[in-house]
Amino acid sequence: MFLLNSLLFCILLMLAVGAVIAFNQFFIRPFQTRWAIGTARKIIDSGQAASETQFRHVYRLLATARNDLEATKLWKQLDQLKDLAGIPV
Repeated sequence: MFLLNSLLFCILLMLAVGAVIAFNQFFIRPFQTRWAIGTARKIIDSGQAASETQFRHVYRLLATARNDLEATKLWKQLDQLKDLAGIPV
């Protein structure tokens, strides 16, 4: 009986972990990418970021965005800005 209970608990735990990972991939990640695109536009328009940490965060999110041509274009522009401004990433 204890073996059956522990097996059911492990199965439910794995399903819960899978649900959290799926939620992150299909809801949180696209939202973060949209936020990074908006922030990158602001950084490129002004020519500087509010902080180095913000620049690094946006740069990383755009670099890891999948199948998003706008994110790729903005990442390249941020890469050029990084080289001009000398921001270490």
